Amino acid sequence: MTTSSAGLSTGSQHQMMVPDALGYDFGIGIDPLSGDVKDHVVAGVATPPQQADGSSQGFVVSRVTSIHDLQTSLGIDAQATYGFGAFGGVSAQFSFSESSHIHASSLFMSVAATINLANLSIDDCVLTPTAAAMVDQPEVFAERYGTLFARAVSRGGVFVGLIEVQTYSEDDATKIEASLKGSYGFFSASASTSFKNVCQDSNVSVYCRIYSAGGPKITIKDPSDPSELLQSANDWMSAMHDDPTANARPYQWLLSPLSIVEGPLPPNSADLEHAQDILRTCATARLTLLDQLNQLCWYRDHATHYDWSKSASPTDFARFIADVQTDLDTIASCASGAIDHPAQAVMPSDWAQGHGGTFPTSVPPSIFPEELKSNPVPVPVVLPHWTFGEDIEIGSGDGTIPSASSLGLNVSLDWVVGTGITGTVISMTPKPGDTVMSGSTVFISLVNNPDN
Repeated sequence: MTTSSAGLSTGSQHQMMVPDALGYDFGIGIDPLSGDVKDHVVAGVATPPQQADGSSQGFVVSRVTSIHDLQTSLGIDAQATYGFGAFGGVSAQFSFSESSHIHASSLFMSVAATINLANLSIDDCVLTPTAAAMVDQPEVFAERYGTLFARAVSRGGVFVGLIEVQTYSEDDATKIEASLKGSYGFFSASASTSFKNVCQDSNVSVYCRIYSAGGPKITIKDPSDPSELLQSANDWMSAMHDDPTANARPYQWLLSPLSIVEGPLPPNSADLEHAQDILRTCATARLTLLDQLNQLCWYRDHATHYDWSKSASPTDFARFIADVQTDLDTIASCASGAIDHPAQAVMPSDWAQGHGGTFPTSVPPSIFPEELKSNPVPVPVVLPHWTFGEDIEIGSGDGTIPSASSLGLNVSLDWVVGTGITGTVISMTPKPGDTVMSGSTVFISLVNNPDN
């Protein structure tokens, strides 16, 4: 236990690194559980370290098999941050990782690049006069300023491209990954060529997504072309290297306890520590449940590609999915209770029991269906009204619009230069509402607006 010059213990408060979020700035107070922004509490000038010219950079291409893997590429440690982005303030990195629907039956590859300039940090930390006048009112102080403050920032940027090679078994995904090794280790023309050749030989579909903080504006005109993603990564790295001042931005903050600047020890420090433990448990359980949900939904949405004779049925999978959703709701309610009422924070099982339920309710199936090695039997399919290219790729988030692959349809995309939002559907042949057989090809024209 450490003590400040005013004799105030820092208690159980620890420093933490969190992604940049709306409202974060030097000296801003932060709630220790939700990550919510409070009032300006610490004064001081942010300066770089001495003899810290230049920048550091990193580049990693790796296979992603879980949301945790993708969050690691994004520089997120959900447990260390108590799941700030999941249970508290919205974080773009958390949203990107969870909306990517990672599962083990397809091959997901992340292309992650970071540029880090000299960090800026407040060296001489002092309370603002207004905050200093309130140190004898710990409860009021904590409500207004929180118990953490934004002390240092990592400047530069992060680029993460996600390539999904759509396969239907983990074995197939592993075989394709093995065939790519040795070529994707560097940003090079051979990486793009290798991706294209392997995907053509394996007759698989490819989808790409990008998240970037800092750097130039990134647009992928054809989400099915991994060469665009690799080129975007090259362009991003070049822009960051050539003009870091114009392209750099804050992307990660160091939060420090206010007690190191003679702020009052939180009156409920033991309760905060307990609530943080609860949130760590909830954050870990949530990632596990989301991975289960993604895998179960994949089998449900691509039922025609699998042999269900030796596994639970698609109807059973729908029940498994509903049970996972129930557990996710329990986790969210438990975390919300810990944030709002730290003194009453309890583990998810106790929370569920106290509200007339049980946790966990979901039990993953012991046997999953096997991929059909022959072509599935064609079935009638009513064409959805797809509005954007992303609908065609992954469907709607609420399940009201199925993706092309989940219906067993092939698509031929024609990107037409025009005005409007890139990726907007211009026309479909056959038309939305028409009935076709699974395995058919649908011809779709999309807007390609170079300025959008």
